[in-house]
Amino acid sequence: MQGGFKPVVIGLLILLSVATFAIESIESDSVPSDSLSKQEMTYHSDSRQVYSWDISNESWYSIQTNCATCITALTLNEIEIDSGKSLYSGQSNNHGKLELTIDNPQGELYQISSLVDIDDAFPNTRPAPSTQFDLIQPAVCSDASQCVEKNSPLLASFRTIASDNGLRNISGILDNQQHEFFGFNISSGDSIEFSIEHTSSDILFEAFWQNATSELELGNISAASIPTNFAQTPNVEFTNIDHDGRILIRVSSQTVNTIWSLGIVVHSESQSSMIDLSQSSDIFGHNSRTIIFDLDDTTSTILLPRINDVNYSFYSLISGQWLLTGDGTIYRDTPTKIYPLPTSTALKLTVSAEVFYIQASTENFGDLQSGLEAPSVPPMKISTDNSSWPLLNMSNQNLEGQFTKSIRDTSDVYRIEIDAWEDSIHFIMIEIEGDINLFEIELIEKNQEDWSEVQSKVKTKTLGKLSVALEVSRGTHFFRISLINNTINSTWGEDVEPISYTMSTTYELVDEGDEPWFPPDENAKKWGTVARWFMGLLFLAPALYLGILQYRKKSYAKVLATKQQRLAWLKSRLDQGISPKQNRKELAKSLDAVATLDWDEACQTWGEADLVYRTDNVAIACWKVDARISKTKDAWPIIIGIYTIKGTWEIAALRLDSPEGEAWEINSVTPRFLHSGYEVFLDTLNPGNKTFLSVELSGTANLVDIELNGRLDGQPFACRTSKTLYRDEEE
Repeated sequence: MQGGFKPVVIGLLILLSVATFAIESIESDSVPSDSLSKQEMTYHSDSRQVYSWDISNESWYSIQTNCATCITALTLNEIEIDSGKSLYSGQSNNHGKLELTIDNPQGELYQISSLVDIDDAFPNTRPAPSTQFDLIQPAVCSDASQCVEKNSPLLASFRTIASDNGLRNISGILDNQQHEFFGFNISSGDSIEFSIEHTSSDILFEAFWQNATSELELGNISAASIPTNFAQTPNVEFTNIDHDGRILIRVSSQTVNTIWSLGIVVHSESQSSMIDLSQSSDIFGHNSRTIIFDLDDTTSTILLPRINDVNYSFYSLISGQWLLTGDGTIYRDTPTKIYPLPTSTALKLTVSAEVFYIQASTENFGDLQSGLEAPSVPPMKISTDNSSWPLLNMSNQNLEGQFTKSIRDTSDVYRIEIDAWEDSIHFIMIEIEGDINLFEIELIEKNQEDWSEVQSKVKTKTLGKLSVALEVSRGTHFFRISLINNTINSTWGEDVEPISYTMSTTYELVDEGDEPWFPPDENAKKWGTVARWFMGLLFLAPALYLGILQYRKKSYAKVLATKQQRLAWLKSRLDQGISPKQNRKELAKSLDAVATLDWDEACQTWGEADLVYRTDNVAIACWKVDARISKTKDAWPIIIGIYTIKGTWEIAALRLDSPEGEAWEINSVTPRFLHSGYEVFLDTLNPGNKTFLSVELSGTANLVDIELNGRLDGQPFACRTSKTLYRDEEE
């Protein structure tokens, strides 16, 4: 093979004037820069638009406005050279700026097409197969899904596509000659897409295939008899290549000085690939493509071609072998279902057309949404694995099934499993909804020992209903629904509308006889005893833990009872420098413990009370605590003891009132009680209940009154200490 590829440089020149538009410029070392495309296509509907291009001396230009109502003028270096046309074509006599002004009074939507600064040097002699020839590198598309525009009525490639070193559009000028040639390499299986992008006059493109020794004329690939462009007349032609080699394109015209541009995209041969239809549903390609779907034998594939018809053939994978299952033509915008053979695990689809875009999806035709196609007969032997017979749920009222006529399905058999006591009575009734005139149903009871039929009932439509009922034993039984006229005129795999039906089930159980009893296993008895002891100990553990806590609390309380003046002891610890945090822990522990002592003994533990109050129903005592022990700076800590002598207090609350000055604010309570403002909520106090709590007060007042209120034996009740507790006795 002669010829080779040389580096290609792609440059983009962007010029802005009133509105923004793009000019694509592509240059090649192997082909003179004046022979390549400088083409622009942009939609506008503005009332006035100005386009400008840089142009070299003696270079050619061709501009088509594609606007029937527009008023136009063309200038070179601000000197008007032509006006009032929709097509401008000529040769520049100077270097400078070419400008096109378009006035659009009607607001017409138009798209200009331009080739500017064209001055090619393509040879005008066709080389022989063995002759060296400078070749261009066309744009290459290796994945059709990335370059085919699916909204295009021609399934053309995107106008902007270009490979890293390839040309999308090839342009030239037939100046004073009737034809010229250019070429590029191709490989077997490639499909070449040609489109006339722009021509200022009639044009003809012809193709020749060559290898090192041979040449084959491929004929006309594109032609136009009048000036045209892709925006005005979309056009695409495809040529399939069967052998490696090179393609030569002959460009010819009956008109001299014809300016032209040809779009070329080489589509590489598609390799076999797998597609997950749950992830992707669009299939693109050129010439031919093979796709493999990982599907079970109850899933059909729905193919919907767009734009054009597609030929297809498909195979089912059974036991490692691909078996031809069907072929034909899929017509545009007409969905077609293809069905795999039974027991197949995958489907291979081959589609062919010049270019195609297919939307694919799947549909499961299994019965009862089980993913299984119900067999036509029950299993013949008791040893047969019956897991492929769909299980009929006897507690479900609406079960969907269908006769898939495309796979010649005329009878469905479902499995029924009954599990209960041996002597119980099982009553089954199944009712069918749908076109019941077409159906016959049968309920079959099987002998669980020899698999013979104990009894069966066959029913057809009676009194406008279709149902069957039977009393059966425990075990496996079967239900069959069939088409009365089971003749299907269609061929296997032909897309035929299925016949659907709905089953409603009723199951009644009557328990009879003794509940079955089985002697326990020795290991079960042994480990059951161990488990019972272990679980019993676990249940006793919390009670044991609480007992230990209570014992330790009472022991600590007895120790406290022998050591009077607890508050004085805490003060001495503070004087020794022991942290307030450690003293607060000791105080909290003491509050919890002294509550287990007698009232008088508990009060003596703290020392002489600063405030004492007692009635027939309740006793209250209060002690001031060294302020250094408090959590909050400048807070006033006090201890309050409450003894419920008689009666039950409900929704009890302790109120710490300031008779003078601002109200107190409670910062913290130990043990934790709910508090708000200057009140502590104690909830329920039962007879004999003793409660000691430490309260930290914040405020500027110097005295506090203590009041207990709530409901005593169901009646509103309150008591207030007769003496006020002063923070500073001297004041």
